[in-house]
Amino acid sequence: MAGSTTAGDMTRGNPTKLLIQFAIPMMIGGIFQLMYNMVDTIVLGRFVGAGALASIGATSSTTGCFLFLSTGMTGGISIVVSQLIGAGEAKRVRRASANALLLTIFFGVAVGLIAFVGARPLMQLLGTPADIIDGAVTYIRITCGLIIVQVAYNAIASVLKAIGDSKTPLYFLILCSFLNIVLDLFFVLALEMAVAGVAWATIISQGIAAALSFVYMRRKYAILRFSRQEMALDKKIMGDYLRYGLPMGATSCLLSVGMLVITSVINSFGSSVVAAYTVGSKVENIAVLLFNQFALSFSVYAGQNFGAGYKDRIYSGIRQAMRLVVILSIIAAALMLLFGKYVSMLFIDGSETEILSISGWMIRIEACFYPALGLIWVFNSALRGLGQVNVTIFSSIVELLSKILISVLLSRELGPVGIWFAAPIGWVLGGIVSGVAFYCGRWEKRLPPPRAAENVEC
Repeated sequence: MAGSTTAGDMTRGNPTKLLIQFAIPMMIGGIFQLMYNMVDTIVLGRFVGAGALASIGATSSTTGCFLFLSTGMTGGISIVVSQLIGAGEAKRVRRASANALLLTIFFGVAVGLIAFVGARPLMQLLGTPADIIDGAVTYIRITCGLIIVQVAYNAIASVLKAIGDSKTPLYFLILCSFLNIVLDLFFVLALEMAVAGVAWATIISQGIAAALSFVYMRRKYAILRFSRQEMALDKKIMGDYLRYGLPMGATSCLLSVGMLVITSVINSFGSSVVAAYTVGSKVENIAVLLFNQFALSFSVYAGQNFGAGYKDRIYSGIRQAMRLVVILSIIAAALMLLFGKYVSMLFIDGSETEILSISGWMIRIEACFYPALGLIWVFNSALRGLGQVNVTIFSSIVELLSKILISVLLSRELGPVGIWFAAPIGWVLGGIVSGVAFYCGRWEKRLPPPRAAENVEC
């Protein structure tokens, strides 16, 4: 174990096989990651009531804004480390890992303070119904106020995935997902803490996942075992993190701002529609697990091959990734059209017919556009791995503006059903922008000379 360096070289071998091998652990990990929020939703919906369920549903865009911001920042870590791995710069990888820790501390504390202080004013601004606002504020202050644990886990997972190890984060995530279930039931049923209980269960579980992953990373991989001296601020590496991470985080926040507008539209229809949106979102999160990690894993593939200077492998890989993701997204759409109602009943009692009916429309409409969602993920993952994050910002702006405009206009004519068309049309328009940008090939001008290698298979 002490002599281990990296876990997976994605610059050699068949791209489809590599992507599948890398993405399957990530997909399983995504299932257990969903368990954090899914179990929260099930426990509240089944044992507390629709009001508590609506409380966390009303926070989805707000918590998403903070969590997506942290994911964007840690995504910058993945880009930098994967490119250094592809270029074979082991010493720089250690310094990059040390600076990732510094970024986690500073960023996590700053964002947590903003979330804690701004929770109630933001919920009031969004017009959150009076009967659920207190629960919503409590949930945000705990889960986002202590967001440093989520940032820490994401940063460690990003480093591990960048060196080709998608399995280690999975193992600890499985363990802590089961812990989350136990804590949810204990806090809600035994201590009757309701919304606060599920929030604390999530934070405690994520903290354990982060701590265990960090200890394992240090012991397993010599290339990540940085010294105290290497923890000094490296302006070049930190600058690269911010150059990639800030635009990605800002992009995610921008999308979340759009979702805040959409959330305010949803809130205007009352608690039942908010609860239906919550249920529909959870069902969609389950459905896209079938293909989202295959799309998102392409970022590491693109980053490593960009660092190695292998242009042909990048083009070959994206063709194979697109084919795989489209097939899986069609399967996911078919499953949701057939069984979406029954999946919804995991989160809400079957007697809540109005909520099930409204969420059913959301599930059916968005399922028809899953292939478009898969493709925009593939293109944006590729562009991020290649360091073209500014293009993904423009794509996201297009997606954002269309979502806002469509949700506002169509909801006036069609009610809540009009809102459900906003996201799918945004996926299509944003995907067109990203696809054109990738095939224009401007990233090729920054491609380094090919690294010497044998048996490079495309």
